Amino acid sequence: MNKVGIMAAGAYIPYFYIDRDTIAGAWNKKGMRGVSSMKNDDEDSVTMAVEAARSCIRFVDHERITGVFFSSVSAPYEEKSHAGIVAAACDLPRTLNTADVMGSLRGGTGAVKLAADAACVNPKEQSLVIASDCRNAYPNSRKEQLLGDAAAAVIIGSENLIATIDEYVAVSDEIVDVWRNSGERFVNWGESRFILDEGYTRSLSFAVNELLSKIEMQPSDFDKVILPAPDLREYLRLAKRLGFSPEQVQDPLLLEVGDCGTAQVLLLLAAVLERARPGDRLLIANYANGADAMALTVTEEILKKRAVTSVEALLSARREFKEYSRFLSYREICPTVESVYNLKPSNAQTWREQDTFLRFKGSKCKRCKTEIFPANRVCHNCGSIDEYELVNLSDRTAAVYTFTLDELAGSDDDPVVGQVCANDEFGVRYYNTMTDFDPDEVAVGMELEFTFRKMNELGNFKNYYWKFMPVRVKEGGKT
Repeated sequence: MNKVGIMAAGAYIPYFYIDRDTIAGAWNKKGMRGVSSMKNDDEDSVTMAVEAARSCIRFVDHERITGVFFSSVSAPYEEKSHAGIVAAACDLPRTLNTADVMGSLRGGTGAVKLAADAACVNPKEQSLVIASDCRNAYPNSRKEQLLGDAAAAVIIGSENLIATIDEYVAVSDEIVDVWRNSGERFVNWGESRFILDEGYTRSLSFAVNELLSKIEMQPSDFDKVILPAPDLREYLRLAKRLGFSPEQVQDPLLLEVGDCGTAQVLLLLAAVLERARPGDRLLIANYANGADAMALTVTEEILKKRAVTSVEALLSARREFKEYSRFLSYREICPTVESVYNLKPSNAQTWREQDTFLRFKGSKCKRCKTEIFPANRVCHNCGSIDEYELVNLSDRTAAVYTFTLDELAGSDDDPVVGQVCANDEFGVRYYNTMTDFDPDEVAVGMELEFTFRKMNELGNFKNYYWKFMPVRVKEGGKT
């Protein structure tokens, strides 16, 4: 049987973070240690998934990706494919299997199992698996401080593997411990000791021990262990119970990111792979109404595919958010006055223009090679008509040519709108809005990159598009 495993891994952590003292201080309480990653008001689990996927698929041939699995418990639509949006934004082929794996915090590892099974049946299968979450907890609850936003992605296949999947164990245990009813905004948690003893510890212990028995290995045989971490201490208690030393256990990033739902385990895997060496043995476990456990072996290929946008680099290129009231607004818990705009976008037009809106394609003249965005039937350089090909522009960078900072056009909680004209190295000029920026740092010549974001919800559906943001992590992982 052919070896199946991970071909590439990537991650996304939002630009903003909020100190837990800021959240607790709004309720005259003492905050927990650390900070939580926080999505911008134009982000959701889909936009974060796109960013994680883009950091991952640069290592493979886009045209050979055959599947996209999207996992989340905080996706924007109740009924609609999210994997399809991600596939379009990443400009993946139309002949593609897309599936949403929803409703469980084990969705990410469950999707990995589905993708691995597909690659076992057909070695040509290469599936992109993304887990992304931005969950809400009740305001003034302990979990409000602990939850964080993030996304992570892996490509599963049978070629050029950076890590092989050696064994996989899945356990199903029905328990009502963490849940959210249809239509509810906030996650519910049962009594903590019941959750930890009868759910978390019981299921994970069984799954991990079952895995060790199947592969005839001891806890000491593993170089790194990745465990889901519901709080700052319990995962270490579980590790000790299972026979792992603290040095073996991957830092769960609870002090820097928080509990990021379905994305947590894959985010930690991406962090481990950034520093892994050929031959390292990894154990991954995940929990939710049962448990998944996997054993992996890192290969020599890891030396060729170190992530450009590393978890470490993303953590070092962030900005603190200091206003709790705006934090609630950005999470749509306490929204501000609705927009005065009454435009009603056409879903038919959105579909017709998806090459521009989602795939971010411009035109390239077949005669003179001039590139234009958005795509144009007429070349403004040589005048040729309908002699062009579409080219994807989302991976390019551009430099600010001119800009305005409008302090009246934005919303009440995000008043400054950055409008930018910028040129890329091929001479394409773009006019676009900017996000994730400090108004005091915007300047002519600033280097920008494109990021997939939510524009609005006019027409009663999500309208996504590409925005500028200052280059966050440069080549070589520098910020």
